[in-house]
Amino acid sequence: MSRVQQDQFIDDDEDETCPLCVEEFDLSDKNFRPCQCGYQICQFCYNNIKTTMNSQCPACRRPYDDKTIEWKTFSQEEIAAHKAQIAQRAKKNAAIRQKEAQKREADHLSRKHLAGLRVVQKNLVYVTGLSPTVQEDKLLQTLRGPQYFGQYGKIIKIVVSKAKDASHPQQSVGVYVTFERKEDAASCIAAVDGSSNGDRVLR
Repeated sequence: MSRVQQDQFIDDDEDETCPLCVEEFDLSDKNFRPCQCGYQICQFCYNNIKTTMNSQCPACRRPYDDKTIEWKTFSQEEIAAHKAQIAQRAKKNAAIRQKEAQKREADHLSRKHLAGLRVVQKNLVYVTGLSPTVQEDKLLQTLRGPQYFGQYGKIIKIVVSKAKDASHPQQSVGVYVTFERKEDAASCIAAVDGSSNGDRVLR
């Protein structure tokens, strides 16, 4: 016999949950007293200790004896109160889950709203209209050099995007240059924007 473990909400009430498996006592477990010392566990844990462990009470280390097990008889009023308590706890847990679901939905809508926005980095320069004449394996090193973007400041990263320029049959590229300082990016933009690259205008 095994129990399926599931995520759950529990109240911090030692009288309502088994101290070993932290599962909530059902009515039969509340009725169950396996040891004379009064240490109460659920019947599942009791059977597990009896069959796979040392068959001793975890509290007093006294060997369990089926003959000394106490069973408490509940009145109809106590049974009704127990059912009402279960219903109240279920209602409370449902409200908590609904609140968490609403929070997740709000977070999702917030991220969805931000998905359409572009983040502006003041140290990032994007240049279009470049048609490189060097081989691809040397392109990044060349772009970092003092003849190109390296002359404006220290570069953190360069990303080349191969895109087709619809107005020209030859291939052009877009270049993302991330400088260490935003001032260097501004200098690069001021120098490059509107300049010529063959028959193309850099932007």
